[in-house]
Amino acid sequence: MVEVIKGKQNAETAVKKYEESQVSSDRHEGWRYFLEKTEMKAGTDPTEATHRRQAELDNRETKEQLDTDAQVDRLKASR
Repeated sequence: MVEVIKGKQNAETAVKKYEESQVSSDRHEGWRYFLEKTEMKAGTDPTEATHRRQAELDNRETKEQLDTDAQVDRLKASR
């Protein structure tokens, strides 16, 4: 779930609110809320923001995997 909030202090307050409403079993299992800087506008629809964030994450992971694969290929070629 992503909520886009303007300002660090406002975001910290929102995280605290979510943490206070979180059931202890979820927290115990490792589910946490966190802040992340974004270029999305405050008030972006949460569903859209979640999808956009996931797409950005997928793109970063794909790029990193391609970079890693290229490094491995260069190492193999230099042997």
